This record gives sequence, structure tokens and C-alpha cells, in this order.
Amino acid sequence: MYVLPYGQMSLWGVQYHKKIIIYLYKVNLMKLHSGRLLINLIQRKFIKFYYSVFNNIKPNKKFMSLFIGFMDGDGYFDIGEQKQYNKITKTLVKSTLRIRLATNVNIRDLSTLRFFREVLSVGKISYLINKKQVKLTFYKRDLINVILPLIKIYGLKFLNKERIKQFSLLTYILDNNIKYWDEINSDLTLKSNLLSDNDIINLDYFNDWLIGFTMAEGSFGIKTNGSAFYQIKQKGIENYEIIKAICLAIAKREAKPIKADSVDCYQLTLSSKRDIQKVIDFFSFSVNYSLFGYKLKQYNLWLASLKINNRYKNLNYPNDNLN
Repeated sequence: MYVLPYGQMSLWGVQYHKKIIIYLYKVNLMKLHSGRLLINLIQRKFIKFYYSVFNNIKPNKKFMSLFIGFMDGDGYFDIGEQKQYNKITKTLVKSTLRIRLATNVNIRDLSTLRFFREVLSVGKISYLINKKQVKLTFYKRDLINVILPLIKIYGLKFLNKERIKQFSLLTYILDNNIKYWDEINSDLTLKSNLLSDNDIINLDYFNDWLIGFTMAEGSFGIKTNGSAFYQIKQKGIENYEIIKAICLAIAKREAKPIKADSVDCYQLTLSSKRDIQKVIDFFSFSVNYSLFGYKLKQYNLWLASLKINNRYKNLNYPNDNLN
């Protein structure tokens, strides 16, 4: 079942919800193919139809928190020099600024990018065929007119150090109405107000942020010996506080000391039977906004494997596990 992002709906909304199901049936999207639903096609048609009906609904705080979490993991602000040429002489003139927010992901996450674009009503998806990747790009006008106002309204923050610095540069450019590349102060010191793990865990939107961050950076898996795990990591000591906060949010305990690997990454692995139950509790029972796209598929397959694993079969599972 594709989970709607806006919580409970009015009776008026429920009537349209029924119409959506009828619509899907009529266009023959509910047929089975090799025993499985045509998930991508359903998602594409469903999202398009849903927002044609509810086009007055704007992205709420839960959605934007998830979106920021995803961008903290797999996104980046592309701010750089945009060379300009004289149309007649073809010579270089004063360079302007390139300002974008983008994310490059595997083609399997295409439905996620489509969902972001449909909810925000801005952005462009492009296909990187040789790399088997897709890219969602939000241009300067998209940021100024839609994304930045929503971030401000809901009081959201990026948590990843690099994203904080990039966002700080963006706000500096906009606040000072900078138009040209050479107007940026080369000695500019960007703010990077990093939060402690306790500060992060106390953010009222952190759980929803963590859903998006998990969709970007997390994984659910089972080792060859049958041991299950949830893993998530970040690079750099500055982002270690994020990892510690994730442990507090999911496992309800402080993380054991984690050493950086050879590429300076800090990885949290939750694998004990008790922790696996906590992971299930968080992603199936504790949050109002569920995983979706490829990560939801991975999570559901993980749950199915746990249920037939002697070690985990007696854990508490959701009756209807977001399938």
C-alpha cells in the first residue's frame, strides 16, 4: 500500500481516497505480473492523480523534515562560478553564480525523486544513463520561491556539516544580494553551527528527518550467518553526533564508542535481538511518516526474512507492515 503523507483525512478526503482506488482499478494498474504488483507504474499514476485531486495541499512539516533528512544524506548544494560570454565577440565577461540543490541516486530510487517533485511542484529530473543514475535538480528560483520559505516557516535545519556550510553560503549570497562570482569574499568564514547528540534528539522533527536520512544512507540487511542488522554511517568526526543521536532515537540508549574506519566514516550497527526489536518499533510503530520507495521495499523484505528466522520470529511485528 502506498502511504499518504498527510496523516488523517477528512470524510471528504476519504471519498476521494476511494475514487483513487477505483481509478487505479479502471486503468488496470492493479493486475499482477509474475506474482507482484506493478509498483513503479502504480506509484507514478497514483502520485499524479493524487495531486491533481488535492492540488491545494502544500508540503507539511513532516514531509519537509523527511526531505531535509534525505538531502542531508544524498543531496548537495551546487554553488559555483557560471561563466558568461559576450554574445557577439564570444569573449568571457563577468561570471555569475550557479545555485542549485540536487541529489543523484540509483535508478531504483526514481519513484522517490518523482514523489519529491510532485509534492513540491518544482524541480527537474534527468537521467544519467551511463551511470544508471537519476538526478533531481532544484534551481535558484525553486529554492527562493518554494524550498527556502518552507524551511523558514517550519524552523528546519540541516544537520550534516557539509550541508550546513553549503546552506550558510547560500543564505549569505541571497541575504547580500550577490549576483557575481567575484563578489563573494574569499576570506568568508561560513557558520557551521553543529548540534550535540542531545540537541539533535530534542528537535521536534528529528524522527521524520531520520526517516529521510535512512532512505538516503541507511540499510536493513541479514548476514550470511542469519544475523540481522540496521546500519547507517556518516563521514567525519563533526557528524559523529548525528550517529549518536540516531542510536538514542532508535535504540533508546547511548551508542557504544565507535572508531572511524580507514576513510573517516563512523558507522552505527544495531544487531542484537533487543536492538532489532527497537528498529522495528521505530520504523513500524513510532513514526507517522513511513519509509517509501526502494527503502520501503528493502525494509519489507527484511521484515519477511526476520519472520522466518528462528532467532527473530517471535519478535513483535506490525500486522500490516507497510506492504
